[in-house]
Amino acid sequence: MSHASSVPDTAEPIHEVLERVWGYTQFRPKQEEIIRSVLEGNDTLALLPTGGGKSLCFQVPALAMGKLCLVVSPLIALMRDQVGRLRKQGIAARAIVSTMKPAEIDNALESAALGKYAFLYVSPERLTSDLFLARLPRLPLGLIAVDEAHCISQWGYDFRPAYLNIGEIRKVRPEVPVIALTASATPIVANDIMERLAFQRPHIVRGSFVRPELGLWMSKGEDKQGRLLRIMQHVPGTSIVYVRDRRSTVRLASVLASKGISTAAYHAGMPSEDRDKIQQGWTDGTIRCIVATNAFGMGIDKADVRCVVHMEPPPDPESYYQEAGRAGRDGKPSFAFLLNAPGDVEKMGERLKASFPPLTDVRKVYQAFADINGIAMGSGLLENYPVDLRELAARTTLPLVTVSHALKALELDGRIAQSDGLKSPSRVLIIADQRLIYGMRVNDTRHGPLIESLLRMYGGLYEEPVLIDELRIARHLKWQASTVIDRLNELDQQRVLSYRQRSDKPSITLLQPRSDAARLILEPSALALRKQRATDRMKAMIDLMEETDECRAKRLVRYFGEEQPTECGTCDVCRARLTYERSTGSVSTASEPRPDTALSAADERWTLDGSEE
Repeated sequence: MSHASSVPDTAEPIHEVLERVWGYTQFRPKQEEIIRSVLEGNDTLALLPTGGGKSLCFQVPALAMGKLCLVVSPLIALMRDQVGRLRKQGIAARAIVSTMKPAEIDNALESAALGKYAFLYVSPERLTSDLFLARLPRLPLGLIAVDEAHCISQWGYDFRPAYLNIGEIRKVRPEVPVIALTASATPIVANDIMERLAFQRPHIVRGSFVRPELGLWMSKGEDKQGRLLRIMQHVPGTSIVYVRDRRSTVRLASVLASKGISTAAYHAGMPSEDRDKIQQGWTDGTIRCIVATNAFGMGIDKADVRCVVHMEPPPDPESYYQEAGRAGRDGKPSFAFLLNAPGDVEKMGERLKASFPPLTDVRKVYQAFADINGIAMGSGLLENYPVDLRELAARTTLPLVTVSHALKALELDGRIAQSDGLKSPSRVLIIADQRLIYGMRVNDTRHGPLIESLLRMYGGLYEEPVLIDELRIARHLKWQASTVIDRLNELDQQRVLSYRQRSDKPSITLLQPRSDAARLILEPSALALRKQRATDRMKAMIDLMEETDECRAKRLVRYFGEEQPTECGTCDVCRARLTYERSTGSVSTASEPRPDTALSAADERWTLDGSEE
């Protein structure tokens, strides 16, 4: 379906944009300050915690300017989600992702250059492609937004080499201001972001990382499953339970369901239809609890999550803050539980070690991936290929987890970009001129009926890729669906149209031409640096879990460079101290360690109003 442009012709006051498009009458804390900084032409780093409304900080000023906003994001799911929401609100937006064909990318860039879009979302690996660089001088840019900006910093917890391309884009369009946004940047990462994005002068607008409505509760013990059940019994409302692997999602969801708790498992290996159905049920409240891997959470727009439970420690405070912060976005009392057990710290060290596989294993996986997809030496640049981890594991005789970490090592080295399995419906874009299409409709008995049906059933096929349903077309033509797919592929090969068949499989984009696996080297100094920083972040997470001499919230926000003036009064450390003071009639200071007996006495005795039961 074609989307008419709704790019404003003239500047519009930001409060009018907010109310006209989103129906809000006021901004959240720090949003207006960030937006006005952008409109004044300042390069701006926006540090807003999870749920702080980061997307509005670039969407509102871009619409107020009436110019194109280029949004760089590493997450295809998040890009598609934001583009879908903008289009529902009547805003012209488009995303360029790794799974698109060159004809689709060319069409999107030309439409953007002609001013048809208000927002163009781009994955970072596409920024240095010839197609993009050829259009870059012509794009009517008013703003460049860098989402998940911590990815540009080698000090960050999710560094992506492709993000360094953004600095090169700034050299071509130095007059366009940049807004960088992240929910989790330590002071050293924040400074590195501004340096790598060539800010004309350092400028940070920092939202508070303090979440007074969110009680952080960490406990240690053997029976995690029993503790989880008690949490579900004591804390009513919607919840998320995070586990480390897919098998655990199914097992634990089954346990909770057997206790009468409406629960579903969610992981990236499930069919997209099942994931969509489960997420919708959880969003509308028919499913109370989701047991998920960390694949669940990005782009979630649900404010009334009452608790998030981690069954195992996340690898670092950044991941913990992001995931725990999905509770209580409506400002009402909520909890984030981390259930620790003897041996968990050792497992964290083992997982960290496993995440840096030997070079020989990385080479095996790279070679197997090239062989499976028939990628010739020196070819494949920016091409997208399906990937099956089990097939790679079988071919290399390596464990699945090793294959996964080897691919991650190749990604962190800037050789590939990975995309999880996402619902990607079939789509068609006509790229031949209308005279040729008319001739085929009249004279081509093999393809003419199909082209005729496409044009009758779908509008806008010449303008941008249109979602199609091969089964519906087959019924219309009284053909087999396989015949429709075969003919569409033939027309794609003849460059009459661009056809991308539906796929839910994970994929990989080569960011460098295929090279000789036997000569592949992972840059040693960069590898050592990544390992050291990952180790430092893991140690910070362990300290957060194991130290009981200070309020959890104060310790956590200090990690992000902020000082919380008072203790939260709701975390397990604060509650244990209060219990101890009541039982002894004494008053302890924040720095005094609390007796283990007091901590265990307070453990898991809470309600949402903060009182013990």
